[in-house]
Amino acid sequence: MNAILSPLQRLMITWLLILATGWATLKVFQYFSELLSVFVTAGLVAFLLNYPVAKLQRFLPRRSLAQLLETNGFDLIISDTNYDGIDRMIEHGAPRTVTNLWRSRRVSSELPPTNQFVSDRFLEILLAEGLIQPQAMLPPRLHLTLLEQQHAQQALASLGRPLIGLIADAGMAIKRWPSKNFIELGQTLQRQYGASLLVPVGSDQTQSEEIASGIGDAARIWPQGSLRDLAAVLACTDLVVAGDTGTARIAAALDIPTITLFGPSWHGRYGQPSPHVNLQGYRECPERVIANFTEQRCWFGGVCPFDQWQTCLEAISPTDVLAAAAPYLVLEGSGVEC
Repeated sequence: MNAILSPLQRLMITWLLILATGWATLKVFQYFSELLSVFVTAGLVAFLLNYPVAKLQRFLPRRSLAQLLETNGFDLIISDTNYDGIDRMIEHGAPRTVTNLWRSRRVSSELPPTNQFVSDRFLEILLAEGLIQPQAMLPPRLHLTLLEQQHAQQALASLGRPLIGLIADAGMAIKRWPSKNFIELGQTLQRQYGASLLVPVGSDQTQSEEIASGIGDAARIWPQGSLRDLAAVLACTDLVVAGDTGTARIAAALDIPTITLFGPSWHGRYGQPSPHVNLQGYRECPERVIANFTEQRCWFGGVCPFDQWQTCLEAISPTDVLAAAAPYLVLEGSGVEC
């Protein structure tokens, strides 16, 4: 090519190619100009709004709390929330306040024992502070209205016994028992006990649908609603299997037996007292910080640092849960009324 074309001709061809490429590029930009404008504008707006939103977001809980404190005359406030100065706000919101539920000079200057339930620790501190009397130390109870109970009973009237709630959602993926385990457990409960399975929808409706579909006709999805509606439904169950989540505590407060599955958090501290059952995944985890599980890599990273599983809850098998459930269940055909 160099022998055929002179230097001038090669220069002209190069410039022609550059001009053609530039013209083609300009046409492409013109064709997609509106779409590009949308993306660029959206990116700029998101960038500009990100900073003020991040700054304002941290004040939203404080503003809500300030309004709550201004409009209500509390005699006693108990809280273990201490970020963003919320504990200092609470201390001025009532004549008596407790904002440190882990340490107390009247109880101990050290962290609580590793196998002391959080609920017992809280009551111990309140008792030592003279804020409650021994006779007040009773298991928590959630009371439903007659109308709430009747509505739930009518909605579940077609389901057989025993009726078992499967709570798959647990806020964070690292705290969730695998869906395939819930499916295997549900199928086995139906086969051995003739159980009906209730799967409330949490933050991931697809997950609930996958579990219910995998179990089969014996499973029913319960749609999202208010917490009291969910509580009324759980009150009709014979047993609830859940991860370490508030729903398990609601069931326990309704006097429904629970099997709670623990992964990052320690069952001896965050579990529920007998007759409820607490199952722990990978007890011997070398990463475990019982005093504060939020310091564990799996918690702030959201991923188990070990390669054998996504979460240590996988160490709890459906067979383990089935064995824990057996004492609460009866054989097929001997169910009870809601």
